[in-house]
Amino acid sequence: MITRLLHIHLFLLFMTVWLPVSAEKVPSAEDSVIAVAPQLDSIEVSILTCTPGKDMYAKFGHTALRVRDYTANRDVVFNYGCFDYNSNNFVLKFLLGKTDYLLDAEEFDFLKYRYGRLGNGVSEQVLNLSQAEANRLLVLLLENLRPENQEYRYNWLYDNCTERARDMIEKALEGEIEYSDVVDEDVTVRDMLHECLEKSPWVSFGIDMILGDEIDRKVDRRVMMFLPDVFRQESDGAYIMRKDGERVPYIMERNTVLEDMNGPDKAYMILSPLFLFSLLLLCTVSLFLQELKKKKYTAWMDVTMHTCQGLAGFLVAFLFFLSEHPAVDNNWLVIMFNPLPLFYAAWLLYCYRKGRKNLLSYINLIVTAGFLVTMVFCLQSFNPAMWVLMLSFLVRALSQAHFTYHRER
Repeated sequence: MITRLLHIHLFLLFMTVWLPVSAEKVPSAEDSVIAVAPQLDSIEVSILTCTPGKDMYAKFGHTALRVRDYTANRDVVFNYGCFDYNSNNFVLKFLLGKTDYLLDAEEFDFLKYRYGRLGNGVSEQVLNLSQAEANRLLVLLLENLRPENQEYRYNWLYDNCTERARDMIEKALEGEIEYSDVVDEDVTVRDMLHECLEKSPWVSFGIDMILGDEIDRKVDRRVMMFLPDVFRQESDGAYIMRKDGERVPYIMERNTVLEDMNGPDKAYMILSPLFLFSLLLLCTVSLFLQELKKKKYTAWMDVTMHTCQGLAGFLVAFLFFLSEHPAVDNNWLVIMFNPLPLFYAAWLLYCYRKGRKNLLSYINLIVTAGFLVTMVFCLQSFNPAMWVLMLSFLVRALSQAHFTYHRER
């Protein structure tokens, strides 16, 4: 999306215009703000919240910080949500949870043009900062924009672009923020994700499939601010408690930069995972009844299902054992979704063609039935479509075990 050369150019531009320093010594953020504050006396900082987009990485919205210097007529947006897709092994690093995101800076008009073309909405909350605090925040952002500082290890739940923006504001304040506590704390991260993805059932199913029981535990309000809209809501009625005891509103002005022109996504029930897996369950039951009637086992359905199970299991197992992403290493679905079903599918086909007894069918039945019991009692919450899918596997496991038993007799 962006290149390192662009970042270096932007950094040099900002440091030249906004933060002149001696070539002999690079001052610390604290030293710099003392030097700059008297010169920049008309800075205004805003939180920009962008509505969710159509692309997967934009499904949850976005947060950025807008800094305006009215004296010098500069209007710049600092964005912690950038990444370099052209970097080496980006996809592999992303799966491993070793993705480094970048702080970028761009003209506000360019951001407005970009989101306007996408049809996304952008709302603005102007922060009630003193000029000393605004200068301190600007210096912190410019320090982060240095080529040696602009990268950070992205963590979608605990350290993302929204939380970075929040933390930088808090670091610059002479006091503490009392957030409005308007968001219900009696929800889990999974509940919050489901609400955001209500119109994207396949994305919701995929996320439920790879994330384990960590996101089914109650979390504190700060963790809940990983979602841009939650941070916006919490900030809207918040107050700053200054060190001298003064309590002032955190937000002093609210503006709509762009109206959301996309409208809500359309969810087609007929293409949802729940609908399609319900059809699969009906097919498996119908096939089993037909097999019982004809007293003849049919292998094609099982080979196909276990092959798909094993292929999906590669991703689940890869994330479970190797990824640093939060919540993927305590996923109970790894019991059923791992590469082993691929070998079982090959064994099924071999036994069917050679007319051999499939003694592994008993183990398959025990594991499948046992996992369904586990789904009831474990802490992890499962997507409704996953329950239907597991019932389909149970029906086919019963078929395999039934015909193995009667072949033995």
